[in-house]
Amino acid sequence: MEAMAMQPTKKKRVARLPQDIIELILVRLPVSNLLRCRVVCKQWDGIIQDRQFTMAHLRRARPRPLLFFQRGRASGKSFPSEAVLFDEAWSPSTRDVPVIEPDDFLCASCNGLVCLYSDKSTIKIANLATGECMHLAKPVKLHSRVDHHLFYSFGFSPATNEYKIMHFLPGEERHHVGGSFSVIQVYTLGGEKWRDVRTEQALSLFCVKQTGVVNADGAMYWLTKDEESSWRRAVVCFDLGDERQKLIRLPKVDFADPAFGNPLYRITEIDSKVSVAAVQARRDSGLARRLHVWTLDNKVKQSWIQKHSIELSALEILRPHFIYGDKIAMHSGNDDIYCHQLTSQKFTIDVTKLAKLLDFSPRWIGHMQSYMYVKSLVRLDAYKKAGIVRTPRRKEGWRLKKWEAWEHERSEVEELWRAGHGIQQRMHDSPLRRLNWVEQRRVANMLKSHLEGLDAPWAVRSSFSRIILLLSL
Repeated sequence: MEAMAMQPTKKKRVARLPQDIIELILVRLPVSNLLRCRVVCKQWDGIIQDRQFTMAHLRRARPRPLLFFQRGRASGKSFPSEAVLFDEAWSPSTRDVPVIEPDDFLCASCNGLVCLYSDKSTIKIANLATGECMHLAKPVKLHSRVDHHLFYSFGFSPATNEYKIMHFLPGEERHHVGGSFSVIQVYTLGGEKWRDVRTEQALSLFCVKQTGVVNADGAMYWLTKDEESSWRRAVVCFDLGDERQKLIRLPKVDFADPAFGNPLYRITEIDSKVSVAAVQARRDSGLARRLHVWTLDNKVKQSWIQKHSIELSALEILRPHFIYGDKIAMHSGNDDIYCHQLTSQKFTIDVTKLAKLLDFSPRWIGHMQSYMYVKSLVRLDAYKKAGIVRTPRRKEGWRLKKWEAWEHERSEVEELWRAGHGIQQRMHDSPLRRLNWVEQRRVANMLKSHLEGLDAPWAVRSSFSRIILLLSL
């Protein structure tokens, strides 16, 4: 009886727990737990969905490496796009993410949101942790033949609390390898249309495609050509708040070692700061490599500090992101990815101390990208004014592995092709159909035009269904 009498008192004490204490407890939970906590009560649901709580939780989140494998062929087999996310212990997690479709390309990662590109007419912004995604129309003035996922990027401006997508619009000389651009198309999430922002001078599109774009401290950074610098490169800083750009000179570095060839450049983010790396290989064998990493210490004064000088042996760094916390990630020629502890500013990689992270065979290294990713509660329904926001539900196809679902869909298309051919054959063999040759030719031409104009599996499937229904009448 005494225990029963005390029970209501305990419930009252829990109910009287101050909201700021509840927030301090909830903000320490991972996203997966917080999504379940939303159904506990209205108070918790309101706290978790609050924008200030989302940003407080995001500031506590620790970035983790995200590897993205683009669709492609290897060893005579087709592979769909897949994401591999590493946990705090650097263990890979290959889990099925419904918002990533087999034909997607990853353009950028920011605050738990990713920007995905495909051959369709939309750009997709998605939260991998919550499964929410938004489809946005691609910018106008696009030339589909030269449009590329590496010409897009995505970032956040803390000054204006805005997420923005950038598209580098190829210039008239876009057919040349060393093309340039002078217009950046910008879209603000929640806005109504893309806007053109002209650059002060023509910038190298080749550098963007080769070295990538980095989002840090409310700005986008990428490399462009600069013949006056010892790097022959300079950094372009595009502020996402006022959308102004400026050129940042790189430090003076002597790369004129006769034993090593010309450097290859990378731009990345280390400890929330923009960094530029130069990789040199020996001229005689190409096995020994040097890695020089410089970090932008002060954007206003354009001052740099040397972060690392590393001897890589026969290993190569990942691109564009390769340093995560106190580790550096590398890949070898045998389809393996390793990591090594960053012991000091200048050191040589000890092969005996390499830790193997992942075997990506039979994939090709050229189809792999690396990003920094955090699990977050950032919601997209606040920006649904100009886009379509969807929260995916579990479907039968998602319970399959992506490549199995892909093969299953392709086999369905092949069956529809065979069915259409069979129907057309029966039309030729049937005496009744042979009499009405005008209708037969009209339906055959319709079938042919549909087959020639369709390039997506689901479009083929829906089109065949309509034609089969027509022929059965």
